[in-house]
Amino acid sequence: MDRSHEYSLTERYRELSDDIAAAVAVVSARRGTTAHAITVDSFLDVSYDPPTMAVSIYSGSRMMETLEMSEHFAISVLASEQRDLSERLGATGQPLYGALAGVDHSPAPRSGQPIIGGAVAWFELRTVDILTVATHSLVVGEVVALGASPGSGQSRPLLRWRKAYGTIGPR
Repeated sequence: MDRSHEYSLTERYRELSDDIAAAVAVVSARRGTTAHAITVDSFLDVSYDPPTMAVSIYSGSRMMETLEMSEHFAISVLASEQRDLSERLGATGQPLYGALAGVDHSPAPRSGQPIIGGAVAWFELRTVDILTVATHSLVVGEVVALGASPGSGQSRPLLRWRKAYGTIGPR
């Protein structure tokens, strides 16, 4: 069977999907007493009533294992000056333990999930569904708490576009 069409479709999809500007965030959760975190740019608000969000995570990842074991997780939307943190938590092969060592973070009010300091906005979520789609899982969560870091009104969000980082002006 000739699969060249599938390959070209996949490659073209990758190329064109890079043209979609996306906010960069950190998804975090605790496995026992240890905090786990990864960088994502595939998350979205799903509903305002009740407030619900979803995030796409590679199904075979250690982060997905952690999310399957936890009732709650957090999404911290990064500020433009947090690019180094994004790159660090987005690197392949990061250690299972100590991902947030030396990173300013605090416990979310309801479940204690790690919230990244300096984030433009953060959301604490209770997992309500996990859907498998191709190689990824969509983790759907109801927002149980939310907020922003002090001074976030003057911050600019960190964005990914065409495999590079950027930002837009403040609110």
